[in-house]
Amino acid sequence: MKCLNRYAIISCFGMALAMGQTRPGSLVYSGDYQNGAFESLTFVNSVVGWDLFFNSGFRGGSTVIGNVEAGLVWTNHEVFIRPAQVTTGLSAYNNTAVGALNQVDYHATTVGHILAGSGYRVSDDSYTYAGLGMAPEATLISAGIATGFSSTNPGEFETSTQSVVNAYRALFQGVGVAKADVINSSWGGGDPAATSPESLAIDGLARQNASVSFVVSAGNGGSATVSAPASGFNNISVGSLGGASFLEPSSFSSSGLTDFYNPETLETITGVRSAVDIAAPGERMFLAAYLGNSGSIRAALPELVQEPSPTDLYFLNMDGTSFAAPIVAGGISLLKDAGNTLLAGNVNAADTRVIKSVLMASAQKTIGWDNGQDAMNVTTQVLDLATGAGAMDLVAAADVYYFGTQDVAGSTGGQIDNFGWESATIDLGEMLEYKFATEFTQEMTLTVALNWFAMTEFDNLTETGSAVAFSNLDLEVWSLDSGGEFVAMVGASMSMYNNTEFLRIDSLAAGNYGLRVVFGGMIYDMSDSVTSESYGLAWRAVAVPEPSVAAMFGVLLVLLGRRRMG
Repeated sequence: MKCLNRYAIISCFGMALAMGQTRPGSLVYSGDYQNGAFESLTFVNSVVGWDLFFNSGFRGGSTVIGNVEAGLVWTNHEVFIRPAQVTTGLSAYNNTAVGALNQVDYHATTVGHILAGSGYRVSDDSYTYAGLGMAPEATLISAGIATGFSSTNPGEFETSTQSVVNAYRALFQGVGVAKADVINSSWGGGDPAATSPESLAIDGLARQNASVSFVVSAGNGGSATVSAPASGFNNISVGSLGGASFLEPSSFSSSGLTDFYNPETLETITGVRSAVDIAAPGERMFLAAYLGNSGSIRAALPELVQEPSPTDLYFLNMDGTSFAAPIVAGGISLLKDAGNTLLAGNVNAADTRVIKSVLMASAQKTIGWDNGQDAMNVTTQVLDLATGAGAMDLVAAADVYYFGTQDVAGSTGGQIDNFGWESATIDLGEMLEYKFATEFTQEMTLTVALNWFAMTEFDNLTETGSAVAFSNLDLEVWSLDSGGEFVAMVGASMSMYNNTEFLRIDSLAAGNYGLRVVFGGMIYDMSDSVTSESYGLAWRAVAVPEPSVAAMFGVLLVLLGRRRMG
């Protein structure tokens, strides 16, 4: 198994090592990092809409983030210092699998910084931009799966099936640790059809524990196939973005189509799944450095070891989908944290199928975005191969998640606002219809996402996963007549081997419209008993050009005062 950031790490370690210096391009920087040469760096949290949540007092405090990597997060770095009033903490799961090393590692530490770094300065009760992670008050639990670290390639490591399954089961189910609300993983390798014991176990755990959102980096293989665990079905796979506005797909971000294995026919169908779901910044990162005597540093780069590791060193210019994934995972922590207040009592709000659909329906279009929609807005590809639905936008996601339709009343569809989400169950052979309550009086952009789980089961006694069934759902957009009848299809996402359907219609003429979810049949059913499927649906219709939505979020701004940032 290999850390997905290995190529970036190798290139970074090829640069000059500069302790205590500030010149751009050096590997490690030490000192008062919010001043001097680094004042002009882009604060990537703001790029994805983080400020709305932080300034409203939603900082992940009611959520638990699990981070499953080769090693453990080193929490003695200064970025993990928290204000005295923040009672949530940072801890590690002790993996009891035979051979599990449970060692602190540099890579997990960089990812932990993005997930839950605080950047808090005790000296003047303020925060530094460079130190702040996405969910600075979340409980963070790290778990290590490595049974060995490479002595030649930093970030490359070995695992066992038991070491992998132990860690994920603990965090998905809350075995020996608090049950996670979101799990991040920034590692992977091989298994494009997601048929390995590890992939099946993780998919089964994710379906079994629908309230736990599993986020994973897509890989750094460029046009190469997305690898496991990102090649699995029941996750949120994240590609990397760069460029001046972080809307350009990173050249290294994996974008190849993945395979589909049918256990009923024993057939592997190659290159048929769009495995990247969404994208986030993954270039030019400034991240907490661990240089202690354990993990990949000790194994592959012993000349860099400092024991004890300094607490104020940072890696510069770090690239990788390893860093895009925790931005999305941290964003989910913020959504769920605010949801625990704004959507209290709605158990469906935390469901991964809903969360994934909300993020996708609210994503920004990236440069060159193309999901294969034809002139009739019909696609079988579903998603852009590099960036999925596009760039994560937490402000737009708040619009969809908190302020529109939240679960349509009844079980047969119904009327919906211009933005919102639905959690529903559809019978085999059925279609459910949703009608926009008000007519579109001008040209609109409509984005719709539909997600459901591959039916993979996890057996708690044998600790194994098995593929049981795979449903084939379609998503359609229709125009309606004056009486509200569906008269003409204006767009459709109709893939066979994805458990996601997605549409982005940039120019929808004024008129009345509705959505259809269709359950046409099964790709396979090993149980011969599937009669229904549960799904999450989210949509967002905005005027062209899109108006400012900042005024919509006053509700979020009343809970906690703002802290000064350094």
